[in-house]
Amino acid sequence: MELEAAVVRTIFVWLCVLASIVSWAAAVDAAVNDWAEGTPGMENGASRDFYNRAGLLPWRNFMGDWRDAAGTAQGGVPFVVTNVVDNDTGRYVEWDVTALVQAWLDGSLRPSGFFVRSVGGGGPFDFRSREHSEPGQRPELVVTTNQGTTTLGPEADTYLDTSTYTSLGDEDRLRISASPNNALVRFDLAPIGSGTTITSATLRLYTYQQYGGGSMDIGVFLCDQGHDLPPSPPIRGLADGYLRDDGIETHPDVYFFDGFEAADWVDGWTHVGGVLDVIGSDPTLLFEQLQGNALRATLLEGTNTAMNVGYHFLEETGTEPEEAYFRYYLRFADDWEQTVDGGKMPGFAGTYGVAGWGGRPSDGTNGWSARGTYYLSVPEDNPLAETTPLGNYVYHADMTGSYGDVWLWQNDYRGLLIDNRWTCVEQYVKMNTPMVNDGILRAWIDGRLAWEKTDLRFRDVTSLKVEEVWMNVYHGGTAVSPYDQHLYVDNLVIASSYIGPARGLSAFFADGFESGDSSAWSAVVGGH
Repeated sequence: MELEAAVVRTIFVWLCVLASIVSWAAAVDAAVNDWAEGTPGMENGASRDFYNRAGLLPWRNFMGDWRDAAGTAQGGVPFVVTNVVDNDTGRYVEWDVTALVQAWLDGSLRPSGFFVRSVGGGGPFDFRSREHSEPGQRPELVVTTNQGTTTLGPEADTYLDTSTYTSLGDEDRLRISASPNNALVRFDLAPIGSGTTITSATLRLYTYQQYGGGSMDIGVFLCDQGHDLPPSPPIRGLADGYLRDDGIETHPDVYFFDGFEAADWVDGWTHVGGVLDVIGSDPTLLFEQLQGNALRATLLEGTNTAMNVGYHFLEETGTEPEEAYFRYYLRFADDWEQTVDGGKMPGFAGTYGVAGWGGRPSDGTNGWSARGTYYLSVPEDNPLAETTPLGNYVYHADMTGSYGDVWLWQNDYRGLLIDNRWTCVEQYVKMNTPMVNDGILRAWIDGRLAWEKTDLRFRDVTSLKVEEVWMNVYHGGTAVSPYDQHLYVDNLVIASSYIGPARGLSAFFADGFESGDSSAWSAVVGGH
């Protein structure tokens, strides 16, 4: 029976993983690992540094990632190469991409787009992009099957330039050169149909201007960007022993728990500030309960601070730890949209009122902080549509400026959160050995590792420890919120060991069950 239960439990967890992936895909209506063309006028698409500048997702290699016909990353064997002559005439140039397109259709390669680059010669040569006013000169993919021939227009195209950090996806040209300039073109193959056998596929780009004389060999490669990881089940922690967190505060490793159900909830915290209220219903903002009441933080128009709440270890427990975990459930409301600036989110700190925040840099002796952070919301025409990137904003002893360093949680795109969904967020900090770069920060989203850094130097003296869990929600910088915005927090746990997602809460599973229905999980693992 124990073996059978374990098998059922494993199957159930993997179904949850798949359900979560489906939920994400439905939310953004695109492959999250696609490079972005960018929003017109915002310069937030693919650039020399990022394959999605709106999400701050970097290429692994400067000027883009590709894979060649031999399967080698940054390899030199194109799927096809065409010699293009500088004869000062406008015309279509063609590449036979049958093998690559067939591999996309049969699923053996991810349909990530064409990476078109010079493999010999100079240039630059300019080609029309899909933004050009004349449809008869835009890029085409001509696909022939036994049912006939279909000509597709690109769903996205852009080019990369070493001389600028901005994206160029709204230009009406694509430039290819040995300098280099690399072009990216992606087509939606849905009209052809997954699994279809094709007889030919031809990529056609219209060159209207050539420079430098002579000719250039231009090769087609496979775009190979991404932060993908293999699917994995959530990592369970001490919370797994407590159904819906009931009684979790009794665990010997738990310092503190707050489900925001008590009228005197503020008494459990060292300090409480911000625009806060406890709610059980908020239908105008599409709120759904995680479990009973939740804490709502309001970022009012024209202000910066929505939440400034702290749990100070020394005052609450009598000592300050060298390491700590805290987990909370976070839900961005329906009106959460960052169009002006990013800001701060909950995290850890040891500022001691001296340094480590607000332009007071850390030097190893005066203080530190590792708050969370959020970035500008991603526009709706982006593959990461309408998500908010999360990460850490860290004041540490190796910082070089007056303000903290930002590291986003990008493993498998886990730190990109959508509105109107409860997400389990957990963070861990371990202080470094004084004067040694061995401090640790980690973050998990829904029980899966989203980011870690293991070489931090927070301190050079033993007197700096983990002073507090700092529940801070702050807009900016100095820029204020342009309108009222809200978020919700629930089921917060602070502990000395890994906590993990709550057992029996539907937000953990993304399982499609009715809210609060954990019967399937409870049936196979039992309750506490």
